[in-house]
Amino acid sequence: MLRSQGVMVGLVCLAAQASAQGVLLRVHPHVGDTLHTRLEQQTEVSTVPAAGARGVKSVTTSVVLNSRTIVQESTSASTVLLTIVDSADLHTSDAHGAAQVAAAERTLRGQQLVLRLGIDGTVESAHDARGVPMPRDVVEAMAAMPAVFPRRAVGVGDTWTRELPLPAGGPLGARGAGRVSAVFRLDSLDRASTLAYVSMRGEIVPEGPAEGVQLSGAVQGAMLVDRLRGWMTDSHFIVTLHSLVTPPAVTGLAPMRFVTKVTQRLRTMDKR
Repeated sequence: MLRSQGVMVGLVCLAAQASAQGVLLRVHPHVGDTLHTRLEQQTEVSTVPAAGARGVKSVTTSVVLNSRTIVQESTSASTVLLTIVDSADLHTSDAHGAAQVAAAERTLRGQQLVLRLGIDGTVESAHDARGVPMPRDVVEAMAAMPAVFPRRAVGVGDTWTRELPLPAGGPLGARGAGRVSAVFRLDSLDRASTLAYVSMRGEIVPEGPAEGVQLSGAVQGAMLVDRLRGWMTDSHFIVTLHSLVTPPAVTGLAPMRFVTKVTQRLRTMDKR
């Protein structure tokens, strides 16, 4: 009974705050909570000679991760999480990359990651259960919480801009050195202002000059934020990256175009 009354009080407070001054979107889950997440990602890389369409090749890699995230500490500034990968299922259509994908699957399965996240989703630190820092691609695959939240209260229709890294190279994501300049928008709230529906769009910006490589592309997506839980509970993103690679003239090799499409769905559930 007391818990139900507490939830009702929380709903009323959130609704009042939303109507008065906008809402705060924050990473702030409750200590002791266990968040069951499922990450599904498909990466398709197509290559074609820049001079024409002959010789087009396409390789598809899929990743499915089921994990548990246990909230160990939560303050007004950050949250400490322990994420445990219960299962990892990776596949590729490239026979030459099968060994690399199999190795990545073995690395991820059973992996434990301790994350400290800022209230906007920024990864402040990341290491394994022994305190050893984790590789970037493993962290990005397991973190499942990009730094997407604004640093101020927002109302329906408001937008904010964030800089995000591109998905890592190899079997877990797109190839290329760049970042995403993304614009997020609070599209709507439910009646109690506990669920926030957010959309995003952005463009890919190269990170510094890269000799012989030109990058461009776009990102679009949407997410659902549970403000009572303090977590992003559903998200869907599509990244399209165009790369033009021009080898040095002395090699005699023709320029190649790469088109990488990454489709990612992340869901958080009470039970699996």
